[in-house]
Amino acid sequence: MKIVFAAFIGWFTLSMNHFPANKSNKPTCGNLILRAGAPLTKTHWKLVQLSNVPVPVNKAANEMYIVFKDDGTVSGNGGCNNFSGTYLVGKNNEISFGNMVRTNILCPEINFEEKYLNALAKADHYMIIEDTLSLQRQFISVAKFVAVN
Repeated sequence: MKIVFAAFIGWFTLSMNHFPANKSNKPTCGNLILRAGAPLTKTHWKLVQLSNVPVPVNKAANEMYIVFKDDGTVSGNGGCNNFSGTYLVGKNNEISFGNMVRTNILCPEINFEEKYLNALAKADHYMIIEDTLSLQRQFISVAKFVAVN
């Protein structure tokens, strides 16, 4: 019985090396094959969803966006105010944001801007598929962006 079990393990090991699960060179996330997309840095990311709720065009006086820079800084607009701060990217697409500073303009949509900045503070991972950036907390989307340039 031990010989049959050892033979089975040997066959299984060889077959797994001969038939790889991912035959492409594309990075994977579980069973999802990710397609190369826009880079995180130097891309103008327009906010399109906040906690899976579409951003209404008339909700913000200005376009809500974010731009990540190579030096670890980030800037953008929350609809009313410009903001800037820092971010860190870790292994396995981990991300965290430092404190944000922003201009102090009051507008009717300031509550929506607060939700946007709170979503950034909550994010712990990111994922880019083609031209879409998703900031996530515990793998649930808190903000979704599309690449504009």
